[in-house]
Amino acid sequence: MGLRSFLEKMYKPVVMENELANRNSRINKSTVVNQWRNFPLMYLARPKNLKKYITLCFSFVLLYSFADKLSNSIEISGTTIRLYDLTLPVISALLILYNKKAIPVLILFALYRVHTQPLPQVLDTISQLTAALISTKVYFYATGKRGAVSFGRSSLSAQRILWLICFNTLIFTLFQQFLLLKFNFISEINILSIPTLINIQWMLTSCITGTPFCYLILRACYQPLWFFNYLKKLKELIVSGPRAIYQLLWAMLVIGIMYCLIYVHGDSLIYTDYTIVWLLPVMLWGAICLGHALMSPLWVVMLILLSDYINNYISIDHEFTFNHYVSHLALTCSMIFTFSLTIVIVGVLVTRILKHIRSLKRISLSEPHTGLPNLLALKNDIIRYPHAGLCIIQCPELNTLTQTHGIIFRFEFVKAVFSYLSPLLVDNEKMYYSPGYGLLLRLNKVDDDIIHPYYKAMSSFRFSWEEMELGLNFGMAYMAYGKCINNLSYVVGQLNARTYESLKQGKAKALNVSHHGDQAISSGAIRHLLQKSIDRKSFMLVAQPIVSTKNSSQYYEILIRMKTINNKIFFPDTFLPVAEEAGLLAEVDLTVIEQTFQFMQSLDQSKSDTRFSINLTPQSLSRKDFLDRLNTLLKNYLIRPDRIIFEIIESDIIDSINASSVLQELRRLGCQIAIDDFGTGASSYSRLKTLEVDILKIDGSFIRNVVNDKFDRLIVMSFCEAAKFKSLQVVAEFVENEEIKQMLISMEVEWLQGYHTGKPVPIESLWS
Repeated sequence: MGLRSFLEKMYKPVVMENELANRNSRINKSTVVNQWRNFPLMYLARPKNLKKYITLCFSFVLLYSFADKLSNSIEISGTTIRLYDLTLPVISALLILYNKKAIPVLILFALYRVHTQPLPQVLDTISQLTAALISTKVYFYATGKRGAVSFGRSSLSAQRILWLICFNTLIFTLFQQFLLLKFNFISEINILSIPTLINIQWMLTSCITGTPFCYLILRACYQPLWFFNYLKKLKELIVSGPRAIYQLLWAMLVIGIMYCLIYVHGDSLIYTDYTIVWLLPVMLWGAICLGHALMSPLWVVMLILLSDYINNYISIDHEFTFNHYVSHLALTCSMIFTFSLTIVIVGVLVTRILKHIRSLKRISLSEPHTGLPNLLALKNDIIRYPHAGLCIIQCPELNTLTQTHGIIFRFEFVKAVFSYLSPLLVDNEKMYYSPGYGLLLRLNKVDDDIIHPYYKAMSSFRFSWEEMELGLNFGMAYMAYGKCINNLSYVVGQLNARTYESLKQGKAKALNVSHHGDQAISSGAIRHLLQKSIDRKSFMLVAQPIVSTKNSSQYYEILIRMKTINNKIFFPDTFLPVAEEAGLLAEVDLTVIEQTFQFMQSLDQSKSDTRFSINLTPQSLSRKDFLDRLNTLLKNYLIRPDRIIFEIIESDIIDSINASSVLQELRRLGCQIAIDDFGTGASSYSRLKTLEVDILKIDGSFIRNVVNDKFDRLIVMSFCEAAKFKSLQVVAEFVENEEIKQMLISMEVEWLQGYHTGKPVPIESLWS
């Protein structure tokens, strides 16, 4: 029977005879009989409860007797001081655990003590019963029925320390002093005397550590299953705690300190109360790393030993005077109480923190809206099942339906699919969910035969939503994971991309990821490298010459690369798409401009007229602050604008008003504008008609076959004629051999660019 249900069956107080007489007209005979049956003695007399009460009585009497035997006392100035005393905690624990149902047991116990014990012990028993009854009554008034739960709950710690320890000890001490005075065992009540203060400190220590310990033993006797769970919890604390070697060293340290305290060895300092100070950090480490459940009973055993062997580390034979001995004793008692309070509070707080950590860990391993395990949970499980297979189910249609029906539609759909597919899982297989990727299945093995039932099941699945029944299109991809795969994010991303192929082809798609694929740099790594290159202005600049066909003059087009620490080179087609997706193209342009200006500033006077051509993306032309930042760079590096050519790609963006105005302003500054890759656009001539530019760069696709392809030759000639009419200079790209070069010269093309006229080289080596 659970403790809660046990407490809810409490008896109702018996109606006294005078109350029955006054209310006789309203209470019939059956009511009186029912109330009498609920009286504690009648309740325990019921056959089904008798066995439990016999167990309760026996365990309480045995525990009290054992506690009484363990108690040790010393005499100071004619006053008996009981050191670590568990008798009051035993009574308090019984009342906390059973509340009013413990009263019959305590009544029988009190009658037994009155008839068998001398008067001083009887007075102690009466004081203990009075203090325990009053303190627990006030305690339950403050906490309600929840006050009977196990010790170690941080929410009840303050109430328990206040009422079950401090208030309990105070009531016991005052009532005991009062009874001893009434029966002439003492001449006066002096709470502030040193012996009384020592008594109070030991009783506080006894209550703060002994009450949870006695509660544990009594509940173990009454509820063995609860005790087995408690032992299981202790085992988990030890297994999940620090490494075994650290726990062993800690245990040896505790044993060593206790040995120094209880072993008589002359006047050496380490065998005195000095060593008690070292108990605090050692026990605090145990409380922090192993928790309250283990430290609490262990500290009780240690306190029993410390009280029993107190004369070994605080002996009057080793002190100079009696007062010196008393001072040592009082100080030691104070330290022990402080240590006990600290250890208990720290243990309780650590237990609470560990509980929150476990809760946070559970939260971190689940998707909050569906409660399903997430990618982090999958990552942890993959480590335990390195040969598992992965399968991903993606429904792109969910995005549209979510916009129509709300975000709840998505999560309810996912939970419905989870419930629908769960019966297909076997053994330790598991399903996970990530809002960005969909449902993932960790299977013991994957192949076409195993995946087919899942694909067939999803094809038959229908989701009901607001009187609608929907069958969503989906893609499914799978792969054998294997030990060689270490980058789960990369694998899931590849699987997710594969689902779109599955959606088009109408079947599950297998993905084979090799070790090499796992090592391929991800878009996230490229994004990181791109950001570093912008922040540190560390793009690798290469320059390709653009040479004149009329004289020896030339200028250079600046091309960019990204270089890793291990000298791996990334070309623009790898990182510019990432930059575009991240909205960083304009920042890349400005960084390249500044790096080029830095190089130009470093050139000597003989190269002061060298010109450089820099590519601009449409995003730069759209930024309102581009011109201001460019002007700042020109002034900071003292660069003449006529040395700069800006190349723009033929695209629709240059038709915008802002882009056109930026180009006009650049020309007013003195910079030249070149149209790059001319001829590849859909309306090149109409754009050429309206644009005010200086240079026309013919795309290499027309130059490559200009010697052998008559149509390409006619196209190039028409571009040259149009450029001549607009007074534009013409640059031919992709000049790869002498035949192409001579053909272009005969067509009066003014500038040539290609591997035949000059390969790109690092900008630093142009004149080296």
